[in-house]
Amino acid sequence: MLSEAFLHRLDALSLAMRGRAQGGAGGNRKSRQLGSSAEFSDYREYIPGDDIRRLDWNALARFDKLFVKLFMEEQESVVTVLLDGSKSMAEKWETAGKAAETAAYLALTGGDRVQIICLRDGGNRRSDLLSGRSAYAAVTAFLGSCTPDGAGDPEPCIQKVTGLRKGLCFVISDCYTDNPGRMLDALRYRRQECSLIQVLSAEELNPGLDGAFRLTDCESGDALDLIVDDTARGAYRRTLDAFLNEVRKACHSREIPYLLLNGGEPFEETVLPQMSRSGII
Repeated sequence: MLSEAFLHRLDALSLAMRGRAQGGAGGNRKSRQLGSSAEFSDYREYIPGDDIRRLDWNALARFDKLFVKLFMEEQESVVTVLLDGSKSMAEKWETAGKAAETAAYLALTGGDRVQIICLRDGGNRRSDLLSGRSAYAAVTAFLGSCTPDGAGDPEPCIQKVTGLRKGLCFVISDCYTDNPGRMLDALRYRRQECSLIQVLSAEELNPGLDGAFRLTDCESGDALDLIVDDTARGAYRRTLDAFLNEVRKACHSREIPYLLLNGGEPFEETVLPQMSRSGII
């Protein structure tokens, strides 16, 4: 759970949204629809029945025609947090959960509605649609009820998600999937403005192994006997760099904000500058 001091820091921040909102009424996001907010959008000629309070008398004096002012409607957006709940996330579950809490809290305090979906091989779990700062307690309760378990390629789990409303979408995962671009495209096709937060453990990023080991896959149970020496460490580093580059490229080519979190670093001390640099806030 996030500390109160960290939540106070989040109160001064908001999620960035590149597109226009198309949610319900009464939010803080600018919509493509026209309405009664204070932000001017355009003019059009007067049609009988228009609100005469929107008449532009200066335009009448200049053009001898009646014009009405159009204003940009403000609507709430729906923010969806897709949290990878596969067993491979176990060692970085605390960091991933805090990232989900942070995204949800920023959405709630920004006037948006939030839904959290825990991606599970045995069936996705979905929270209620939440709104308002007071719903943060429901966010933490839902995340506290989720545990990482089962095999996990997040891409097929995302394909099974139904009922997505157009809006912001955060994918929080270690990205152990065959095709990260296909995973993101599945969301973009459903009109999601995505951000990807990749979470890896300190051991995954910099394994401190030396000597003979038997490594066991936490999801499949497959074992590998390995002698860890300089050659093996070099091969691992090259494979890791290629993997991270593939994920970054998938995001950058689609203009999707990308953030890599190290599960071994103190979350609250490091995450906000990274979120700012990536364009998430």
